[in-house]
Amino acid sequence: MARGKLVVFEDTDGSGKRTQLALLAEYFKQHSSPFATMDFPRYNESLFGELAGRMLKGEFGNIDQLPSHLAVLPFAADRWLLKNDLVRWLNEGKIVVSNRYTASSAVYYAAKLPEDKRSEFIRWVYTMEQEVIGLPKEDLVIYLHLPTNLAQSLIDKRSQAGEQAKDIYERNEQLLTIVEDLYGQLVAERSNWRVIECAVGDTIRSREEIHKHALDILTQTGIYNS
Repeated sequence: MARGKLVVFEDTDGSGKRTQLALLAEYFKQHSSPFATMDFPRYNESLFGELAGRMLKGEFGNIDQLPSHLAVLPFAADRWLLKNDLVRWLNEGKIVVSNRYTASSAVYYAAKLPEDKRSEFIRWVYTMEQEVIGLPKEDLVIYLHLPTNLAQSLIDKRSQAGEQAKDIYERNEQLLTIVEDLYGQLVAERSNWRVIECAVGDTIRSREEIHKHALDILTQTGIYNS
């Protein structure tokens, strides 16, 4: 049996990763394609996911008070708890789709470091998660790019509607701009990354249009053949 593939959605918040994961899962289900999904951090499903959630709420201090090398450990441990399941799913030939993975920790916690330390930190996180812990490497990363100003507008509306309180990153637009830039660097540097532009000017594309683009990428890269 051919090994499965690990596909990851990344973004700077607000672009609709969970919606795209759900649409892709429904598509695979309708086409009887073997798949599994993951959604990180697992706030309500694991001890480490809960710890990560508390940290993002600011319970352990603001961003400047959290050393980046320590702050990424709960996120890595949360993924480590699913390592055996992930390896099994891939060995079963499934397409595994994840909402966030290694890059999220690398980029978000690199953003708060001095500029000349960021690339080194990103490499350190990848080494820690995928070489030391041994998490499978991504076959494809789809970066849902939404400019920070549009993403912040959506986050503000969601917060004002009481749907979800802002986390410590969503409260800092300057840091989110750096995160956006760092994701752009990864797209440029890594051959297994693809980008979907989620807006044209100030108009955000429909979830259906973004979903179609994601399917096109899966086909073009050979990850999936319907």
